[in-house]
Amino acid sequence: MKKLAVLTALLLTAPLLQRCTDPPPHDATPFDFQSHLSVEWELISNIIGDEPAFRARFLFHNRGPDTLRSSNWALYFNQTPRDIEPASIEGPARIERLNGDFYRLLPTADFALPPGDSLSIRYEGSYFMVKECDAPVGLYFRLGEEEEDATLIPVEDYRVRPFERPEQYQRFTFDRLPFPDAQWYFERNAAAHPLPARQVQPVLPSPLRLAPGQGTLFLTAATTIEYPDELQAEAEYLAESLEKLLGTRPALAPEETEGPNHIVLALADFRVNGKAHEAYRLIAMPGDGVRIEGNDASGVFYGIQSLLHLLPVEAWEAPADSLHLPAVAIEDSPRFPYRGMHLDIARNFNDKAAILKLLEVMALYKLNRLHLHLTDDEGWRLQIPELPELTEVGAFRGHTLEEKRFLHPAYGSGPHPDPETSYGSGYLSRADFVEILRRARALHIQVIPEINMPGHARAAILAMKARYHRLLEEGRTEEAEAYLLHDPQDSSSYRSVQGYPDNVVCVCRESVYRFYETVVDALQAMYAEADAPLEVVHTGGDEVPAGVWAGSPLCHRLMEKDPTLQDTEDLADYFRSRLAQLLAERGLTMAGWEEIALHRDEAGRYQPNPAHLGKNLLPYVWNSLGEALDLGYRLANAGYPVVLCNVDHLYFDLAYDKHPAEPGYYWGGFVDTRKAFSFLPFDVLNATREDPFGNPIPQALRRKMTPLNPANAERIIGIQGQLWSETVKGPQMMEYYYLPKLLGLAERAWAAPPAWASLADAEQRTRAFQEAWNRFANALGQRELPRLEHFAGGFNFRLPPPGAAIIEGLLHVNVAFPGLSVHYTTDGSEPTPDSPRYTEPFPPTATTRLKTFDQRGRSSREVIVEAPQAQVTHKD
Repeated sequence: MKKLAVLTALLLTAPLLQRCTDPPPHDATPFDFQSHLSVEWELISNIIGDEPAFRARFLFHNRGPDTLRSSNWALYFNQTPRDIEPASIEGPARIERLNGDFYRLLPTADFALPPGDSLSIRYEGSYFMVKECDAPVGLYFRLGEEEEDATLIPVEDYRVRPFERPEQYQRFTFDRLPFPDAQWYFERNAAAHPLPARQVQPVLPSPLRLAPGQGTLFLTAATTIEYPDELQAEAEYLAESLEKLLGTRPALAPEETEGPNHIVLALADFRVNGKAHEAYRLIAMPGDGVRIEGNDASGVFYGIQSLLHLLPVEAWEAPADSLHLPAVAIEDSPRFPYRGMHLDIARNFNDKAAILKLLEVMALYKLNRLHLHLTDDEGWRLQIPELPELTEVGAFRGHTLEEKRFLHPAYGSGPHPDPETSYGSGYLSRADFVEILRRARALHIQVIPEINMPGHARAAILAMKARYHRLLEEGRTEEAEAYLLHDPQDSSSYRSVQGYPDNVVCVCRESVYRFYETVVDALQAMYAEADAPLEVVHTGGDEVPAGVWAGSPLCHRLMEKDPTLQDTEDLADYFRSRLAQLLAERGLTMAGWEEIALHRDEAGRYQPNPAHLGKNLLPYVWNSLGEALDLGYRLANAGYPVVLCNVDHLYFDLAYDKHPAEPGYYWGGFVDTRKAFSFLPFDVLNATREDPFGNPIPQALRRKMTPLNPANAERIIGIQGQLWSETVKGPQMMEYYYLPKLLGLAERAWAAPPAWASLADAEQRTRAFQEAWNRFANALGQRELPRLEHFAGGFNFRLPPPGAAIIEGLLHVNVAFPGLSVHYTTDGSEPTPDSPRYTEPFPPTATTRLKTFDQRGRSSREVIVEAPQAQVTHKD
């Protein structure tokens, strides 16, 4: 891969007519972009007219001795995708949206920034921006005339001004959600109060039945693990886990013996709540040891997870000679057979280590499906040896307008296609993927690969274009066309939701199906090598924009041959049918987002498509907004199996709350751990009380909603959390986004339906929910998060900011998860673990700064309480 030189200066163009005896003009001095130019960005307002729109500005500050003029430079950046209104630009520059979230600022001829001066470029765009992560990212200067071989300088001195005014953090005039200040957090945390340790739930997700016994057992280095041959893998997993807690690996014994210091793993024929698969029984009794039984190896494995939960949390920090285990009897089985977590590694890449770590925590909380989003417009992340360009071209992003060697920057990936410096570049090798599959199999997790088509396919399209041109230059025309994914003669005009006019494959081209066959065959070979089950391939299938294929000669010819194909919607159905057949021939189920099972009625509303019933399709339903709130139920009632992925409860890339400094998207609202915990798979109409802007769901809309027919409840096969990666930069951010939300997901996926959900009286229901939430929050604060500080090397879970309010002259403080500590300062300094710890209300000073801390010293975002002057306590 060609390396792009980074230089720090460029000679600006001198006048064409100049005598050699004249002194050089000021413009001839090299301008040092890296050292002498700083850039700021400010959101001015989200309320500028009658429609949702924002106004913002770039500010350029010249710190050097030379004037910056317009010659031979441009500023490139990524930004949350928004249309720019050209007529709104004020200042000597143009701003262009090149593609997707890729933009360029070009100075006009009158651009001049003298030394010590500042210059503003103001502009307006569609929609609104309420998060600091909406701001331009990945800024760099291109110096010189040539785009592909230019000098590229990343902007290092860049600052986003804070969002502090209501017009900056309000999503237009219809936004009813308040700003999350200390008082808001205090009210939000009001339902959570500390419970005594003996009342804290020891196992999550909640077992169906847990009965405490009398006495305590002790596991030591002398403990043996006894098992039949069929459970050898589970026995080795348990031994490996206990070695981390004891410092010594327990002995394994293939035959069952009698004695108090052993753990017996066994298979047995029984049912728990009518279920056999994945059910388990765990009995720990002094004098008898521990016995874990399952109908199958999965059940035994989940019994092992519950055993690990019962052990002292402190043991995860440092090994102990002896682990005390309370006497207990548990009978348990899962609510849903599908308990999933989705991870997008296409938009921004996270590597094998991050995925393996996610698998470990999924297993700890009894999740059993990892939906791996491997391909999208901005990247192809799995090596397919038969088609090397998919990763040689499609897995890298850097500065380019031609996109022959790699894709253009996206999501702040910057100018250089280097995985060491950018999360925009990178991929899983075949060996990496096989290793992931093997570990997933050992953890009883199935990996569901997603190969997204016909839309969201830009990386694949460009990679196959590169292959086409390479082989064409070699004179191998037939080979060149064998995997081409677009119609070169297509004149269709469209734009995807993310702003791409070129991200949909030509479904009328036979080479598209040859391509998909080749990829699926390569996948099956990898799964076979890993001895892992491949039962489902997720095909994406979502967000195909209007206008596709309308100008394709290939599609016109196909429609002339086949009279059943009347329009582009028929072509989409044609594509789905071909893919379903292709996968069925290989013994695979075709999954996809809900669009694969829908068609539009005469009013333009999506309805279940009866044409695909019985064709082994599995829709994953994400859209739960507005009139789509009941969409999952309509599909289940129509006869489809369904995985619920409701955006307003289970999209983990949505920000935890509205605070501008809290990263994440918000188009579907805000999702925190309590939102995931409150999800009701069989009653989303009651679980969803507000729209993403905090407005109550209108009664007229509620009356139009279709409830789930109880007879079709079994068609809801499970639920899944989603983590899209547009705003995720690396494994630390990835963990911050999914933890502790994942624990709320796991509770709803495994545990029995909560008692509070069935209460008809609204007041009783609210009170019961708050009591249930408090028990769950205490489990997180006192046991789960302290364990996760050390489990699998420790996780960067999100710590919630504390709440604070002045009540009757005293400052009261609370926290979302009782058990976490809050430290504060009153002298204006930033709190640290050594600052005073809050234990009881105290008289406020003028300014109190507070943070939540974990035991490692990691902290939450800071909250500040400004006390009214009359309530300030002055200390001499």
